[in-house]
Amino acid sequence: MRLGISLYPHLIKANYDLEGYLIKCAKGQIKVIFTTLINVKKDDKALLQRFLTLTKISNKLGMEVYGDVDDTVYDEFKLNKNNREEIMHFFIAELGLKGVCFDAGVSAEGIAKLTHNHENIKIILNSSNPAQEIPYLLSLQVKKSNLVACWNFYPQRYTASSLSYFVEKINALKATGILSQYFVALQRVDAQGPWQHNDKLPSIEMHRDLALDFQVRHFVALGVDDIIVSTQFLNDDELMTLNNINLSQITLNLRPSVEITAAEKTILSDKRVHFVRPDLAEYMIRSTFSRLKYHDDDIPPRHFEGKYFEKGDVVILNNEAQNYRGELQIVTKRMANDGIRNWVGQLDENEQKIVDCLISNREFSFNLI
Repeated sequence: MRLGISLYPHLIKANYDLEGYLIKCAKGQIKVIFTTLINVKKDDKALLQRFLTLTKISNKLGMEVYGDVDDTVYDEFKLNKNNREEIMHFFIAELGLKGVCFDAGVSAEGIAKLTHNHENIKIILNSSNPAQEIPYLLSLQVKKSNLVACWNFYPQRYTASSLSYFVEKINALKATGILSQYFVALQRVDAQGPWQHNDKLPSIEMHRDLALDFQVRHFVALGVDDIIVSTQFLNDDELMTLNNINLSQITLNLRPSVEITAAEKTILSDKRVHFVRPDLAEYMIRSTFSRLKYHDDDIPPRHFEGKYFEKGDVVILNNEAQNYRGELQIVTKRMANDGIRNWVGQLDENEQKIVDCLISNREFSFNLI
């Protein structure tokens, strides 16, 4: 799993410290850069040089630049879309790209041929409707290691994909073994997208107004490959947010009860003890290793006023549970409070979407906020 940023050279001012920004990103977790050639004009020497500066510095710093193209690019640079050698020479040798995103203009047969390149340049497709095109490409003996499926971003509010549709399609895509990319949106009004209309640019609608931290953690839980910030530029706080996210583990932001004990806080804070028990319970996610590691800890019963625990409640079994003491559970369905569980916090509605991604044997941890 990799993190990426987007840069749009036609919107970068001539006096902007592009090299300094790229160095800062490279020192973090940024490995991929999405950009576009659609707004680049052959006769605009300054803009073309800015694009070349972007690819040259990024390549030197170990970040891969993927460029978006359409028919206007072929026309602008007088490219023959049916001439594979000419296309690849232009994008690779002249522009320094490590991947090319074809929105349109190249046939499936042409895409399949382009994946068989000796430089292992990635050929990127729009995957928002992968079920139709990907299976056909696979039948053409495409080189899968050079094929990337990239989901759209949606500048217009209410037009991005639903979560249910998204999950259905990415699960189908995962089964093919093809690398996939998805976009998250910055929440600042001054963040720039490639077009004039820019109401944030998420891949799924539920992310549009949510914090960057949540969007990325949700995609980590969904098991995607590349997560790319769709608008420029990241400020220091946003870059730090990305740097602090664990890309190899599902993390849940939990506001703990003010009454939790030191023992309970230790269980919640342990980053290496929580795994989803594989025989999935109907009412909860069970993390049973904590009861083995902390079986000698004293966890006195604590009064909880509610008759029921609700979805999103996090509980730890207390001394009354005897040999189950110390087990952590995330409630997924309303259940009665029988006195053997201490309430230690509640996951909000968004965090519960991440809980929905917890499958058998998946490791997870909590960020106490």
